[in-house]
Amino acid sequence: MSVINILWISLTCIGSYLLGSIPFSILLGRIFKGEDVRNHHTGNPGGFNAIRTLGLTIGITVLFLDILKGVITIFLIDQFYSRPYFVSESGSNSYHTSMCIVGAALVVLGHNYSVYIKFNGGQGLSVFMGALLYMNPIVFIFYAATYIFLVSVIKLSNRIAGLIIVILCIPVALFLPLAPPWAHILNDWVAGGSGFLYVTQGLVVLAMSLVLLSSMLKNVIVKSRIGIEKMTEVG
Repeated sequence: MSVINILWISLTCIGSYLLGSIPFSILLGRIFKGEDVRNHHTGNPGGFNAIRTLGLTIGITVLFLDILKGVITIFLIDQFYSRPYFVSESGSNSYHTSMCIVGAALVVLGHNYSVYIKFNGGQGLSVFMGALLYMNPIVFIFYAATYIFLVSVIKLSNRIAGLIIVILCIPVALFLPLAPPWAHILNDWVAGGSGFLYVTQGLVVLAMSLVLLSSMLKNVIVKSRIGIEKMTEVG
């Protein structure tokens, strides 16, 4: 691997993380409402808490911008690493494949563990949705429809519904056909001559899911610790 390739990979990783780290809910809350969403309701600096705290207009804007983080990251990686420079003589493109996986994970990591707010952050579900939207709109539609069903019909909480769908999206991504943006790299992404498994697509979702699950686990531990401390103070 050449020095220039190492440089491009390093810039991609850092850029993906820093883009994901931008706390739009906090920025827009302070600019338009003079409020910090972390001081209200769930205390989560994400789009869903922004809707409850800052109102529908600003909250939807935050949600849109968070989704855009995922879209932009995967879009830029796809466009840049699809250049002939990164394609091997055999026609494969391991740079494109690996950076889609790593970049997707890092943009979610940045959102959940933002360097700008002392490595705290949101749940990452909106960024996850953005990456899905560009990678495969069919998987995105599955995510959105299932989420609406679980929250509206089954009446699950946003966090539980998100956890269930994130896990379900992994096998779904393995078997659903690839969206048009990826048509030129099927050799790197598909296992089996007939395209039975879309391995890299599944790995992209898996990488993001692991980051989401780690964040959810951290939130559970933190809330449990706070609850124990409050019980100790009362006792």
